[in-house]
Amino acid sequence: MSRQYDTIIFDLGDVLFHWDASTITALPKLTLRHMMHSTLWYNFERGLLSSNEAYKLLAEEHKTTPELVRLALDQAQETLTPDPKMSDLILKLKATSPLEKPGHPKIRVLGLTNITKEHFESIQASHPHFPWHMFDRIFTSFGTGMRKPNLNIYQHVLDQTGIDPARTIFLDDRPENICSARFFGIRGEIVGRLPPERSKVIKLVTNLLVPQEVSLRAMVAHLGMPELVNLCWPPLPSNGAIDTAASDTISNPDSGVGQDEPSSKEDSSAATSSFPEGLWYYFATSPVFSTKNFPRDSDTTSLAYLTVGDEYISSGGMLPVAEAMDAIARNVNEDGILLTYFDQSRPMIDSGVCADVLRFFNRFSGIRVEDDGRLKPTVEFVVNTLANRAYIHGTRYYTPEAFLYFAAHLWSESKETSPGLWARLDKHIRPALIERLRVADPVEKNALALAMRVYACQVVGIEKELLRSDFEELLSMQEDDGGWPAGCLCFFARSGDRIGNRGLTTALVWKILKEMS
Repeated sequence: MSRQYDTIIFDLGDVLFHWDASTITALPKLTLRHMMHSTLWYNFERGLLSSNEAYKLLAEEHKTTPELVRLALDQAQETLTPDPKMSDLILKLKATSPLEKPGHPKIRVLGLTNITKEHFESIQASHPHFPWHMFDRIFTSFGTGMRKPNLNIYQHVLDQTGIDPARTIFLDDRPENICSARFFGIRGEIVGRLPPERSKVIKLVTNLLVPQEVSLRAMVAHLGMPELVNLCWPPLPSNGAIDTAASDTISNPDSGVGQDEPSSKEDSSAATSSFPEGLWYYFATSPVFSTKNFPRDSDTTSLAYLTVGDEYISSGGMLPVAEAMDAIARNVNEDGILLTYFDQSRPMIDSGVCADVLRFFNRFSGIRVEDDGRLKPTVEFVVNTLANRAYIHGTRYYTPEAFLYFAAHLWSESKETSPGLWARLDKHIRPALIERLRVADPVEKNALALAMRVYACQVVGIEKELLRSDFEELLSMQEDDGGWPAGCLCFFARSGDRIGNRGLTTALVWKILKEMS
């Protein structure tokens, strides 16, 4: 990305250290909470009161004794434990040079915390193995006489360190503290209490601060694969998954439970007998969540020809291109739109499928797509789906992002070979993608959809700055083994079951990372 970060500021409590209020018995939890959000407490944190003065005044205000106030705070202090993942993050960052600055000083690690002098000294004494030595400096409320979220303490940190706010990340658990940091142009990120929330922030920070080239090389070495383009994660049957929406379970599509493997011999119905052998099935093995004799389809067939390479096609290993195109072109519905399945008993159409098929014809037919009369209804179907945003709730089989991904590739590939089609797509593809970037929907929970959206934007040349939010969300979704979640590419129309593949998502993310780098 255009902005690079070289400084990170950590809060201490609930970011680097956890504490457990349930173990405090000296005072009621509500009393302790009110006490720690009072003006007296704030003055205590700012170093304006000694411990004895603070305990006495707090006790008077909350109708208790100074001894119980001290005991309650001591009990809270005893529960403090360092977050090991955050500690590891600090060590990793200090071992890293800032992005695009190899050989320069290491990333600066700072602390900024509201804390009393007594409690800060106690934490340091109780946790000598915490990487205190890795901090370039820790700013405290008692040491500065200021506290978050007041703006003056942030200005003080900037003045004392000379750091660039635009190149600084600040981690805190309080929204008001993040808001004040962002006032100065510092990038603030909330650190949640739940492990998944914390892991997400750690992954995001790591990917923002650790050079992507280093991460790429490390991941390739871990996988033992020399080329990222060949990435498949993991290299096991479980790399594909079908997510059953009703039960939230994952089924292995290679299991073939209760199904017989489809073959051309079994597929002998009158509805499909007019099509040649050599067309492609969606399932590599036995179909699941569908009929026993699942038909061949134009989408898988088109993608196969677009993927396997000209050398293999010309070697005779596949049905001749002309025969495949002829079979697809005569398989239409009553509107003349290309059908998905080579089975007249399943007259389904899908604009995402049609976009892939047009890519196939654009590459191999030798005729401009817009000049092929057989394809005219399908061209209108795809272009109008894009122009009128007909995809916003998804197509029959694909997510909105998948359709835009296919449309972006059709746009990119047709500029020289089918300029008429390209010109029509060019009016709509960029505005459609920019509009989609602004849509508030649950796409961030679908790693594959998010990756397809970002990559489609890269294909059409949308500015990196507009992709920042999606890109960083995608980075934060990386899982502990280095891969990305399967997400959802498409659906079984009848059941709604979602289909995704970790290898596909991970490979697509790495292509995005290479482009961003």
